[in-house]
Amino acid sequence: MYTHLFFDLDGTLIDSKPGIFRSVLHTLMEMGIPAPCSEEELNPFIGPPLRQSFKTLFGFSDHKAEEATAIYREFYGREGMNLFTVYPGIPGALEKLVSMGLSVSLVTSKAGIYASKIVEKAGLSRFLEMVSGCEINGNRSDKAELITYTLQKHGILPGKEIIMIGDRYHDIRGAKLTGISSAGVLYGYGSRGEIEAENPDLIIPSPAELVDLLTGIAE
Repeated sequence: MYTHLFFDLDGTLIDSKPGIFRSVLHTLMEMGIPAPCSEEELNPFIGPPLRQSFKTLFGFSDHKAEEATAIYREFYGREGMNLFTVYPGIPGALEKLVSMGLSVSLVTSKAGIYASKIVEKAGLSRFLEMVSGCEINGNRSDKAELITYTLQKHGILPGKEIIMIGDRYHDIRGAKLTGISSAGVLYGYGSRGEIEAENPDLIIPSPAELVDLLTGIAE
């Protein structure tokens, strides 16, 4: 059914919550802003572009979001990016998908310089034909822009044989805006309600079901 698979990173291939949360809390402390009472209140922070998350979750102005992003990136690049685990079953699933002749790429709103280092450390880079992330200044952080950029780098046109797989609403919306298929995973940071509200082409409950659902074996 699909020829090209575009995977999100955070909440889809890796559990990066510890590093992201620690980086956000460090940023708030440096800026003299009280931290949320519960870390769970930071869940919406994971997924969307960094500057957008600071504006949406904390009501920051453009200027303040830039200041926060600079503090966040300094800490994240030094410490936070190393605090992650690969979801069980992901390496095996990617290996199987690649062995079946499918093209696998990473399409993430995370800065590309961090994303490349993370997938290398995670042992996943050998499965990826391409790594697409945003620029360090925030350019190309919108998921639709990233998908379009990845399509152009591949030299292919949008089509339903290409699918974006992610755990948040912006992954599915980005896919629809660019004319490709979409899959929402339920084991990441987005709730079932968030995923179902976007009406993706596929819903993937667990990493163990990635291969069957993406290749149509389960149908």
